Amino acid sequence: MNIYTIKTNSINKTIGFLFAVTYGFFIVASLQYFYSVGSGDIGSYLKFFNENATAGLENRSIIGDGVFRAGVILLASYLEVEPISVLSALAFLMSTVFFTIYAVRIRSTKYLIYLLPLYCMIFFSPIVSNLFASTIRSGIAFTILMISLVYLKGFWKYLFFGLSSFLHLSMAPIVAFYILYQAINYIFRKIGFRSSFLVPMFLLVVSSIALVAFSYEYKFNVTSISSSAIYNILILCLGILMIFTNKKVLRNVYGFICVGLILTYLFGFLIDVSFARYIGFAVVLYLFFLIEKGEVGTIQVFTVGYVPVFFLVALYTISNNF
Repeated sequence: MNIYTIKTNSINKTIGFLFAVTYGFFIVASLQYFYSVGSGDIGSYLKFFNENATAGLENRSIIGDGVFRAGVILLASYLEVEPISVLSALAFLMSTVFFTIYAVRIRSTKYLIYLLPLYCMIFFSPIVSNLFASTIRSGIAFTILMISLVYLKGFWKYLFFGLSSFLHLSMAPIVAFYILYQAINYIFRKIGFRSSFLVPMFLLVVSSIALVAFSYEYKFNVTSISSSAIYNILILCLGILMIFTNKKVLRNVYGFICVGLILTYLFGFLIDVSFARYIGFAVVLYLFFLIEKGEVGTIQVFTVGYVPVFFLVALYTISNNF
């Protein structure tokens, strides 16, 4: 690696970090808006915090939500600030870290040129930004999970998997698909079977149906983003693009999990539109696949395919909030 390459990589990472900080401020501004109109999870959290400081926590589930609310109350009390300040700080920190994870992984300036429009559409789309600005607990859990996926190994990886799932149960399917991916690769290596497309795809379909049935049975549901027919048709088309524009997607852990989440949504919305949150997780995981293994042609096709989804969700959000 020559000096020019090192300098270029350093500049790219610095620019990426600055974009990440800018994104963090955008998320905080969005959170403040949701706070002002009392919308999303932020509205329900702050209503709870304003009505009582500690009363009622003992009646909430110890899993995720109760711990999160108690943690925010304790931090606000210790720092002598309002709960909205704690939530804003958490949203800024998590969204900045999350964006940085993606920004520093870009392979070269060549790929940055093609990925930049997609970055903007994905991260500034309400499908993703609302994970941090509105449904903040799931955004924190997803950031923890991404840190474990990208940087951790062995015991620490699974410890952070457990922590993210404890904080928000919607992380459990992502962990399940990761374990399935590792199991398939292990078995294929043991029996000397060459990786194919059909076998992993079949196992993903079966697993997705099982997860939907389990989630529906035990009511581990999430908040709906949109239930319109046009939206669901566009997501179906987007899923087809993800799966078939590059069949190597199932050989990459991020692509594999993404396809599993898309299938979970497509099967799940038939009985409950609340599975829509998984689209946000799936899209950012697919972006990570494109960063690591995507070819220029695949990036271009997916960018074009994502444009109508971006504008539909933006119009839906504007029409429902302004």
